[in-house]
Amino acid sequence: MAPKGYSRLQIALHWVVLPLIAVNLVFEDWIETAWEQVEHGGPALYDAGALAHIGVGVAVLVLALWRLGLRLGRGVPDLPAGNPPLMRVAAHLGHWALYAAMIGVPVVGLMAWFGGSEDLAELHELGKPVFILLVAGHVAAAVWHQVVLKDGLMARMKRAG
Repeated sequence: MAPKGYSRLQIALHWVVLPLIAVNLVFEDWIETAWEQVEHGGPALYDAGALAHIGVGVAVLVLALWRLGLRLGRGVPDLPAGNPPLMRVAAHLGHWALYAAMIGVPVVGLMAWFGGSEDLAELHELGKPVFILLVAGHVAAAVWHQVVLKDGLMARMKRAG
């Protein structure tokens, strides 16, 4: 049986991961100079920007794995009653796509950085538009539920149930 709401920990992790992802999307140039050194055959530069980008990425990865463990162990609340099947499928796919990005993008980034792989670095860079689209879709769906459907869905991420 699905829980009636998210736990305090699930809610906290949701709101902690969001700004971390935003920081690495907005300040991606923190690591660009260091990566250019690697691309030109030099040693990786572990300056403050590179360390910050890597640290935030690792934090996203660890917290996403923690969130996923909670999701699989505790479960998540059902969607509000009356949502059409297509909306349920879209919600399910959207959430799993976000988990895939929160885990996959940092893993590929770490493999690119520590393996010096330009191909993986390019794949990692594709994570930015993917995250932007997924987060925009997630926010749009939440606003749709709040403003159009008025089904109380967003309240589940404000208080534990």
